[in-house]
Amino acid sequence: MVVAEAAGRDEDAALALYRELRKNGEASVEQLRVSAGLDVARAAAGWAWLERLGLVRAKDGGGPAKPVEPHAAILGAMEAYKSAATEHERSAREMQRVLDSLMTVYEPAVAQDDAVGVAVRFLGGDAHKKQMMIDLNESMRISCDSLHPGPMPPMEILNSSLERDRTMLARGVRVRAIYPRSVLHTPRYLRYLQDMTALGAEVRLIDHAPYDLLVFDRHTALLAADPEDPGHSLAVVVGAVLVKSYIALFEDFWLRAARFDAPQPASGGNLPEVTAQERAVIRLMADGLSDDQIARKLSVHRRTVQRAIAKLMERLNANSRFEAGLKLACDAEFAALLSGA
Repeated sequence: MVVAEAAGRDEDAALALYRELRKNGEASVEQLRVSAGLDVARAAAGWAWLERLGLVRAKDGGGPAKPVEPHAAILGAMEAYKSAATEHERSAREMQRVLDSLMTVYEPAVAQDDAVGVAVRFLGGDAHKKQMMIDLNESMRISCDSLHPGPMPPMEILNSSLERDRTMLARGVRVRAIYPRSVLHTPRYLRYLQDMTALGAEVRLIDHAPYDLLVFDRHTALLAADPEDPGHSLAVVVGAVLVKSYIALFEDFWLRAARFDAPQPASGGNLPEVTAQERAVIRLMADGLSDDQIARKLSVHRRTVQRAIAKLMERLNANSRFEAGLKLACDAEFAALLSGA
């Protein structure tokens, strides 16, 4: 069998090879290439696509291949997808258990051993939980960050939350919230998100989140004491060391979430169009991460990171990453563009 690395997908070449293979029953790639009238490069690209589709089956040890019927390939693709989805779900549950253990068991234990002044309170009963929410909302002066995996609460609770958001935003508190993408399918929840953004809150959407989390003024975190039974009791965590873990968790989801009803960037002026991914790259670069570290954190190719940084350097007319960082700190126009993410 001829083995070649396909430069890309070639559907026409793949279909020509597949028809010849079904006509012959079995044949080598070279035989099929000649009978289909293809050059080596197109035959390699077409064959690679047939293998990706599962439409060919090679014999053990090489030699001629046999065709696979499309319905059989469809069943195989569906089985592979279900297997991958099951593994993804298992990994997500395992990650949730790991994070729960690290943040609610080991992090507090180490903080207590080091006498860093971390305090954890547990609240039960609707009256106590409601009063704590009122007290925290009234005391906030800087920021309120929230992560909501769903399901959504009743509308009367959401309406009360909207009024609290209105009050916080009026006194200059930055309000950020992440909701599940599924809320877009329910008109009343969609209107609620629209009302939030109309007030000035920043809303993003994500496919999955581990549990409800609220972080107030970056020093107090509020979350379910038991993620398996979120309505039973709440844990109120106070202390910079432990709360930093929850802040990091929220910021990671915020970077990966999609902006809700984002306006298109203006086409006029000298500002470049910067994508959400490029903004994330620039922020991580400003935190001192290397290209490889940024690529791993965002699950993108290293070249994608390098392109975003090159675009930034060109925008700032900088000859090095260090120079770009210095200029970025002084470039109010570009900083305003990023803050609009």
